[in-house]
Amino acid sequence: MIVVMQTILAPKSIIPLAYDSGGETTSTVTVPLVAALGLGLSATVPGRNPALDGFGLIAFASLFPNISVMGYAQLMAWNAKRKTKFVEKTHAL
Repeated sequence: MIVVMQTILAPKSIIPLAYDSGGETTSTVTVPLVAALGLGLSATVPGRNPALDGFGLIAFASLFPNISVMGYAQLMAWNAKRKTKFVEKTHAL
């Protein structure tokens, strides 16, 4: 849901880069490493089922770069807009 909302609100020029950045998390090293880490952590917590807790971990790891890149772009767009309003207000005085 977060990625969908950010896709709507983010600057249109950054969206392709954000979606491409998620592909780097599914390399041949990352997927087994993240899966093993998630399964190992959920296996050590008493009362947790590793099969249920590990489900979706790779998808979440792939979405986090999208969220980060679009969030940074939104923050920079907001900051640029705020500075523009400040400069306009200063020149009006």
